[in-house]
Amino acid sequence: MKRIFTILLGIGLIGCASQQSAVDLKNSDSAIIGEKPEGYPKTFIKRLPDLPGFCIEVTEDWREHPYQGETIWLKEKTIKSLNCPGEPLPGSTNVLKR
Repeated sequence: MKRIFTILLGIGLIGCASQQSAVDLKNSDSAIIGEKPEGYPKTFIKRLPDLPGFCIEVTEDWREHPYQGETIWLKEKTIKSLNCPGEPLPGSTNVLKR
């Protein structure tokens, strides 16, 4: 019985040790494998509804990261506070395109 247990334990350890590591992403929109997505960097201004007159400027871009011989592009955001340009238009959303 001890031999069988030892053999099964050895097989289990070998199986676990031979597995390759993986990239696990909860948000699939934040990483791309292969080519960099087109149309970046993107910049937009978003109004802060709780603070009238204040906005944030968001710039999205992709940064290259090599991983196991492949190129993975991870999305990065830069956020900067600023005063809102102009007055909101009636019926407009909270996002202003730049």
